[in-house]
Amino acid sequence: MATEQEYLNIIKQNFPELDIKNFRVLGKGSFGVACLVNDNVVFKIPFEFSKRFNDGKKENYVLKKLENKLSIEIPRILYNKETEIGVINGETLVRGTTYTQEMHDSFDENTKSDVLRQIGRIMRELHSIKITDKEKILFVSDYKDELHLFDRNFTDDVQKCFSESDKARINTLRDRYEYLSVKHPVDLVLVHADMHFANFMFDTDTKKIIGLIDFGAAHLAEPARDMQYYYGDGIKDLLSGYGDNGDIYLGERQKYHSMVNFLYNIRNNIENKKSPDKDIRKLLSVL
Repeated sequence: MATEQEYLNIIKQNFPELDIKNFRVLGKGSFGVACLVNDNVVFKIPFEFSKRFNDGKKENYVLKKLENKLSIEIPRILYNKETEIGVINGETLVRGTTYTQEMHDSFDENTKSDVLRQIGRIMRELHSIKITDKEKILFVSDYKDELHLFDRNFTDDVQKCFSESDKARINTLRDRYEYLSVKHPVDLVLVHADMHFANFMFDTDTKKIIGLIDFGAAHLAEPARDMQYYYGDGIKDLLSGYGDNGDIYLGERQKYHSMVNFLYNIRNNIENKKSPDKDIRKLLSVL
């Protein structure tokens, strides 16, 4: 993994027109690093050339499609270049404070409910945007087969974490989802696919969501895909904000996606020799 100076050098080499007055690394994810230049441009640098090469191209395309179409602020692409390590995007810094789980937990119940309803309305806004040239998103997507995501994460090691009765409940939910996918399919929409709290920007004075960042995982999928991080009582408020989209099975699909998200976390924790207990408890609360 590169050092901060090496990331700075990558930006200097690929964008020599930039007069860089200040620079800092904002954070590192699974596939890349975000760096802030001159306090107003966020550069996203992939860690290495891989099958993720096209994610930068896809994010560039999606953000341009969404420009001026959402009621909240999203990044705008200012710089874009294909390099030997992948696509590097320079995006506008979205204002606001990162919304965290800790912040959410600190609020009273009415504020929590209101924020979740706001998130539901934002999801519905995004899903309502029409995308005509869908192949430009589909051809770079790794997320077409939702059942594959379950099978990839419900490994033997993960199954050992559950009782036989819990495994039966998990497989029942998977089988029910497969049935719905075949017998009651829904139209695919543009999903963000990473709509956890920390990708929302928040105004702490008005208690309003004012921005959404990190569209690198955006793709075409069923609406429930964007609801994977929400469970328990909170999902009721989120679905209330989302409203009726005509899918009477939306709640069931949401439950499946939430379960798969926790299976992914459990598998990752086991592989990294960390305790999966917290995500096991969350998954069991979904069933």
